[in-house]
Amino acid sequence: MNPNETFNQLTLSNNGVNRLKAMVGGKNFAYSKEGNYVGFRFTAKAKNKANYTKITLTADDLYTVEFGYIRAHNYTVRSKLEGLYNEDLFDYFEDQTGLYLKL
Repeated sequence: MNPNETFNQLTLSNNGVNRLKAMVGGKNFAYSKEGNYVGFRFTAKAKNKANYTKITLTADDLYTVEFGYIRAHNYTVRSKLEGLYNEDLFDYFEDQTGLYLKL
């Protein structure tokens, strides 16, 4: 899994990380080759009350997207969807959070 490709697919741009920083206040970007996931926090107020997103590429080449809320050392899952195609990442993020990734 290439984290830059995933962020680019999420934002439908060639500059995914910078777009996430500008549009939703993305920060603390992380990825794991072993766990096949990327994740980041965001500061914008989401309608699902999440401030963290984790996107995992599964063995069947589909994505699992999890939205959660981090406060201190506690983590609460707000929503999770498995079996998402890469072309649906953008719409799912905007639908769940109410945040826009494109002008």
